[in-house]
Amino acid sequence: MARFIAKSSGRPPGPRSPAGHVLALLFIGNLLNFYDRALPSVVLEQIKDEFALDDTQVGILSSAFVLVAAVAGVPLGRLADRIPRPAVAGWGLFVWSAFTAAGGLLTSFWGFFASRVGVGIGESSYAPATGSLLSDLYPAERRARAHSLFMLGFPIGTLLAFLTAGGLTVAFGSWRAPFLVAAVPGLVVAFFVLRIREPARGAADPARPGAPTPPADRGESLLSLLKARSMYGMLLAFAGYNFAAYAIGTFLTPVLQRYYGLSLVDAGLLGGVVVGVTGLVGLLAGGRVLDRAARRSPEARVRAAALSLVGAAVFSFAGLVAGRGALWQLVVFLSLGYLLGIVYLAAAVPVVSDVIPPERRSGALGLMFAAGYLLGGAGGPVFVGILSDSLAAGSASAAEASAHGLRTALMIAVPVAFAVAATGMFLAARHVRADRHSMLSREATA
Repeated sequence: MARFIAKSSGRPPGPRSPAGHVLALLFIGNLLNFYDRALPSVVLEQIKDEFALDDTQVGILSSAFVLVAAVAGVPLGRLADRIPRPAVAGWGLFVWSAFTAAGGLLTSFWGFFASRVGVGIGESSYAPATGSLLSDLYPAERRARAHSLFMLGFPIGTLLAFLTAGGLTVAFGSWRAPFLVAAVPGLVVAFFVLRIREPARGAADPARPGAPTPPADRGESLLSLLKARSMYGMLLAFAGYNFAAYAIGTFLTPVLQRYYGLSLVDAGLLGGVVVGVTGLVGLLAGGRVLDRAARRSPEARVRAAALSLVGAAVFSFAGLVAGRGALWQLVVFLSLGYLLGIVYLAAAVPVVSDVIPPERRSGALGLMFAAGYLLGGAGGPVFVGILSDSLAAGSASAAEASAHGLRTALMIAVPVAFAVAATGMFLAARHVRADRHSMLSREATA
């Protein structure tokens, strides 16, 4: 299977493609990644009504996607350490686009559930392979900016989903229409990703620039991750951030509709402002700030990301306590919280690249994403859903109780999760300098 995928990567290994061209193409793929990922959240109330789900079941549906992506990301990350990374990313993009289309065609709940599982498997290949690939195209002092530009696919893709999915649903009279529309560009972009030339592993690292690196043995990525003490804090931070981000991404549109009384289209527009526009600003500014901090010291970038997560916890709480008559407060302060939270993403992959050897980065990233998604991304929607249903139970007015229950559940869970993420980054900052020195010493004597 690995040989087939390696041969199917399009072009034979050769001189690497221009870094800017590769970054732009991978960004488009990442935009489609998060567009497809966000679609169910935008039309969640319609899905909930058609299949007669409660908030706990909605949370399970969202978490199943994350769980599958987390588990599949580990072997796919290891695979990307052994074969050309464009092959892993390109075929993953093809698979998740095909399953996105299936979600718009299958009419039963279990059929739709299975399609989201397939999307999760496909998307799990993308981040480990592309994160490692970009780290071989940009040196350490430019990686945060490069990865922040790549991660712009997150807010822009999410923003486009929030802005267009409601309109497509209204125009075609079905919440399934956006899924069919979204699949087409993904299949096209997958073809071009497969044609990217594989750069030499470790080409942008100072110890042995351009030198060939051997493929990692089975289990070495895990050992590398466990030996780097800073990674324990990074795992905690990634879990906390994903807990908050997936809770917001899953339930923001429903709370705008239930508690604040907005229509699907209006809720999508405001949701796009909160998780799209602010995310765009956060990554653009965050990449520059974090790279500037990294020039001072390896741990300065980590501390800057930790402080941004502290701000995310404070501002998200200030937004989520807003009452019905203060929608502006929700939008302004939750947007600020989301903006500061997403700055963390510009630091996550560069910090891993600072402390993990090049030949093991894809596997290590896959493990970090898996742990973060299992502990945080999967837990956020389920916890908020269960808490929402519990707070709404026993009320005479089911609709009113559902609205208050969901808003209160978010108000409790999101700020705490951001605070946990900040704690993890402060812990990581204590060890990142020593871990980077240890890695560079091993690389210099290899």
